[in-house]
Amino acid sequence: MTNMKNYTYDIFISYSHIDNEKLLDQGWVEQFYKALNVSLWQSIGTKDINIWWDDKRLDGGIIFNDAISNGIKDSLILLCLNSPSYLKSDYCKKELDLFYTAQQESVGLKLGDRSRIINVLLYNIPYKQWPQELQGTSGFPFHDSIDDEDRGHPLDIGTPQFKSRLQDLTDSLVKLIDNPVDLPEEKFTIYFGDVADSLRPVKERTITDLEKQGFKIVCDIPPPFEENKHEETVKKELQLADLSVHLLDQSEGTKIEGMETMWYPQKQAELSLQSVKPQLIWVPEEMNFEAIKEEQYKTFIQGLETEKQSSKKIEYIRGPKSTLTRQIKEFAEQLKKQQLLLPPGGKVAVLLDTHYNDQLYALELSKSLLENQIQPFINPQEDNPKKNIKNLEDRISQVRTLVFLYGKVTGDWVSERMKAARQLIVINDYPIDEFFVCMLPPHKDPDDQSLKQRFFKVNIVDNSDTEQLDADTLEYLLKGIKAVA
Repeated sequence: MTNMKNYTYDIFISYSHIDNEKLLDQGWVEQFYKALNVSLWQSIGTKDINIWWDDKRLDGGIIFNDAISNGIKDSLILLCLNSPSYLKSDYCKKELDLFYTAQQESVGLKLGDRSRIINVLLYNIPYKQWPQELQGTSGFPFHDSIDDEDRGHPLDIGTPQFKSRLQDLTDSLVKLIDNPVDLPEEKFTIYFGDVADSLRPVKERTITDLEKQGFKIVCDIPPPFEENKHEETVKKELQLADLSVHLLDQSEGTKIEGMETMWYPQKQAELSLQSVKPQLIWVPEEMNFEAIKEEQYKTFIQGLETEKQSSKKIEYIRGPKSTLTRQIKEFAEQLKKQQLLLPPGGKVAVLLDTHYNDQLYALELSKSLLENQIQPFINPQEDNPKKNIKNLEDRISQVRTLVFLYGKVTGDWVSERMKAARQLIVINDYPIDEFFVCMLPPHKDPDDQSLKQRFFKVNIVDNSDTEQLDADTLEYLLKGIKAVA
């Protein structure tokens, strides 16, 4: 349920497989995971909690794979089960180091004054022996040690002492998960190129209007005026911008110092065209090419008019000044949607829309997707399929594909979820025109006509006759998702 943007999981549990060795039916870590889940559900008031833990804990001879790496990077909190075997595990050290490094380079390791790394002590390990990444945190003792010299053992699950410590841990986690510090939203940045004096009032008015609507504007270059320094500065700002805008007319503008036939507006537009960033180039509807005196500038402007359809990243507009702000805003909003479709790493993003009853399948499927370079988002829902539509809309805006899990729910429930998604896609013009339905136990009819959707292709993946995700069925689903993307 993480309220933080760009995080799929609330918690990643990092532990040593030795600490989960089974004496009877379940290991200590597995029991801890289940108890923590229930405690968080009860404290937050919803089951919408996403915890990553590797129930098939790999030994030290297995390669540190992409699924684990992505799970760590996509988690709000790293919960370390600190023990003698944890401290000796190279695998656990990699997990801790990856989270520490990745989060430090992005949004930081703290929310307010609270650390995003939680140190759960299964044994009474002296502070000096803690890894550097855990130092500075207080730690949550889950051992029965009664003095500093006693290393102790993990508390028995279900005892009053364990329940008391679990509640302390839960209270701390809830403060991170349910009430995180809001991070400032990164503004969409627009670079405005230099203009001739005839267009300066238009540029200034347009910039003022866009700033009022929340856009960050970079402009007023030059200075520097000298050719090389000017070019270096423009390239740097273009690299940081999401969109560059160039307003041109039949006036060339100011000539670049030291150059006979080059002007700042043209040079900045050319540098922008050489970059990979999207551009919007505008000329007034009354533009008269024959009135341009400088032949080189005339050739440049005519070339823009002729080749305006040659690139998808160039928006060439010949129109009135009165609609300029609106046209820039509309193009920027299109680019924002495209940016949302590509999560970090450039992976394909997929929404797994599921009921709580099928959430275990969703977690298992999400791991397989990550292993195949597909970024999953899990959107669990309660019995009413029309609830939390706003949450569904937010998730749909981030993906290219929707997978509806049809397991321990009715066909009508799935159909209503698909209709709600279809309506949001049509209203917001999201680029999605295919759905996937993954049928899970109990047995389903793959020809169920109630799942058909008008104007949308529905791909049925039938896994309803086996309790585990079938390898061939999973491969079929993966190929289908990648083909759509």
